[in-house]
Amino acid sequence: MMTVPTIPYLPILTTENAGELLPTEGLALQLQQINWREFPHKPEVDVYLGHSGHSLFLDYVVRKDYVRAVNRNDQEPVYEDSCVEFFLQENENYRNFEFNALGVCLSAVGAERKSRRRLQAEELALIRRNASLHPDTLPPEDVLSDWNLTVEIPFSMIGLERGKSFRGNFYKCGDKTLIPHFVSWAPIKAIKPDFHRPEFFAELSID
Repeated sequence: MMTVPTIPYLPILTTENAGELLPTEGLALQLQQINWREFPHKPEVDVYLGHSGHSLFLDYVVRKDYVRAVNRNDQEPVYEDSCVEFFLQENENYRNFEFNALGVCLSAVGAERKSRRRLQAEELALIRRNASLHPDTLPPEDVLSDWNLTVEIPFSMIGLERGKSFRGNFYKCGDKTLIPHFVSWAPIKAIKPDFHRPEFFAELSID
């Protein structure tokens, strides 16, 4: 029986120190699943997870990526850019949190892909982000580059708490990058690229 990955409790976590603390103290997951053979490109991506007791922290470390960051406002189609994503099941609904390399976020909640409520500006403001790249430091789109993004999501937003288990998945994509790609942590058994498939989420637990 496969061991359920556990997200550790790290009480001193903040958005500012998570990029240093999580790679050594957090849960490390590698995004290595190529689910569709026609899209074999695979940047090197690790996500490190921890929680402070009231927030979930994710630190994405991306290497050898063709960086595109055209979308600059929340709820724009960041999946077209160099994008990292976190999806999780919440009761009958599931949530998607999608971020480009600048930390711009697209997020919604709902039971089905086509009937989802997008988060409002005041909700998105609760999601703290710390990106290594900025609009004036973006590398050329045709140069393989490294970047990282730290995200803090309040437990109250996603219905999580200490001792609870949930189902989710983590992704790296870039629909309009130099080489489109669709990489995941847990495998997805779908005919074509589709991350909105909660039936393929995998279980995680919270310490």
